[in-house]
Amino acid sequence: MSKDILTTQMTTAAEYRQFAEECLAAMRAAVIPEVRSALFIAAQRWNTLADEREEEALPSSARRLHKRHTADAGVPAQN
Repeated sequence: MSKDILTTQMTTAAEYRQFAEECLAAMRAAVIPEVRSALFIAAQRWNTLADEREEEALPSSARRLHKRHTADAGVPAQN
C-alpha cells in the first residue's frame, strides 16, 4: 500500500459539490437517457455526501438545531 491510512485526508464538502457539478455538466452533454439519469443520480449522491460532511463539521449543539430545522422544513433526516 503506497498511502498511509493516517495521512489520507478526508474529502471536503466543497470537493463533493465539485464532483456533483461535474456529473451535472456531463449529464447535460449526454445523449443517452439512461446515462443522463445515472449522472443525475450520481450528482444527487455527491450532494448528499457534501451535506453529511458539512453536518459532521458542526458542533453537536448546532447539529441538533440543524436536524430540528430540516425536520420542520420537511427535509428527511440523514442517519
